[in-house]
Amino acid sequence: MAQMKLEEYRLRLVSPECNPSSEKVNAIFELNEDLSELLPYLNTSLKGFQYNHQAKILVLKRDGRVITIRPKEISITKLNDEREAKEVFESLKKEILKTERNKENIKPSYESRPIPSPGEILKLLPGKNCKECGKPTCKAFAWDIYRKLANIGDEKLELEKCKPLFSQEYKETLEELRKILGL
Repeated sequence: MAQMKLEEYRLRLVSPECNPSSEKVNAIFELNEDLSELLPYLNTSLKGFQYNHQAKILVLKRDGRVITIRPKEISITKLNDEREAKEVFESLKKEILKTERNKENIKPSYESRPIPSPGEILKLLPGKNCKECGKPTCKAFAWDIYRKLANIGDEKLELEKCKPLFSQEYKETLEELRKILGL
């Protein structure tokens, strides 16, 4: 099989369907090369958020963006302009090509990472209801994390807003929370 290059593509910028008045744009990169066989390896190396092997769709969440990789298409949300779209694509392209070069050392994953429930998240929060995170209760903060994980909210996931969680007392809890959140 010839080495992949991902040099030829067609770029389209589109308004977000869910918010056409948004100042952000989504980018769709139509590829000349097929990523189908590489998707399970990318799921492992890029720590996929959701993966459907039958449909051949890998979804990543990075820097508040949703990146969807299909066999011959990569879409990226929440971009300012074409320049930023190309920058994000070039960064992702490097990771894809690195995965292809090293795939014999990568165990392919055909599974999606499960999204923890708000209750599972709440169990790992300090439970102080201190409001330092900007939410009235730890339960509200847990729901906020869940919404962002499930891509219901627009904002980036920010665990650091929970100051007590980053104290020495909760070091192990923080590690466990990061693990279940895939961070």
